[in-house]
Amino acid sequence: MEPFTFEMGYLRCSTHTIPQLLLEVRMLLRDKTVQPRTILCVNAHIYNLAFSDVSLRQALNEARIVTADGMGIVMAAPLFGKKIPERCNMTEAFRAFLESDQMPGSRGVLLGVTEREVALTAHNIEQLSSHCRILEAASGFCTDAEYERILAAHKNADFVFLGMGSPKTERISKLASAICTESIVWSIGAGTMKIIAGTLKEAPVLMRRYSLQWLHRLYLEPRIMWRRYLIGNPLFAIRVVGCARKQRKTGG
Repeated sequence: MEPFTFEMGYLRCSTHTIPQLLLEVRMLLRDKTVQPRTILCVNAHIYNLAFSDVSLRQALNEARIVTADGMGIVMAAPLFGKKIPERCNMTEAFRAFLESDQMPGSRGVLLGVTEREVALTAHNIEQLSSHCRILEAASGFCTDAEYERILAAHKNADFVFLGMGSPKTERISKLASAICTESIVWSIGAGTMKIIAGTLKEAPVLMRRYSLQWLHRLYLEPRIMWRRYLIGNPLFAIRVVGCARKQRKTGG
């Protein structure tokens, strides 16, 4: 199954829904020869970062799937002539993966967040899932040399799960893909890991239903998130409108 992607200015984006994403994960688990094997995501913040970060942009554009993990991306897609059926929230997608009874047994490496949080995440993943086991867990603050050692020790892992924030996640995803050539390298996100660890409170169901998780996160972490949302979101809107106009003019 080839991923259904389209050009969204300087980034490629996928229209996958959560069920479609899980179908692709199952296919990749069955066939280890299929390349590329990286699952990343994009939201307004990552789109903004990629505007000036060439290496981040390259990592995203080389991935197999780049899901719309933000309502801004879903809302902007029609400007580029595409419709994304729904937001592919990575926390909900990963939870659906863990709870699925359609997945074969798998083993993964978990890299991200703090040492305490990643240990809690690894423990809780094995409590939530009957099919996924964690071989090793390490924080998101290790050196590249430490990640190389961990990845080399688990070259045959089915998954490398990442949650370090951007652009580090995307940079380490390239390292992981080069070392663990048959692994699915999946950016599940630092927020996802913290929610599973129990150190970050998930937005209420009603807020998730109406894609207002960003407001919940802003309320919980205003000093960290205010710039991303209050300045970053208007900047994202300006950039996607500009990119869409340019793409139409060039016939892209």
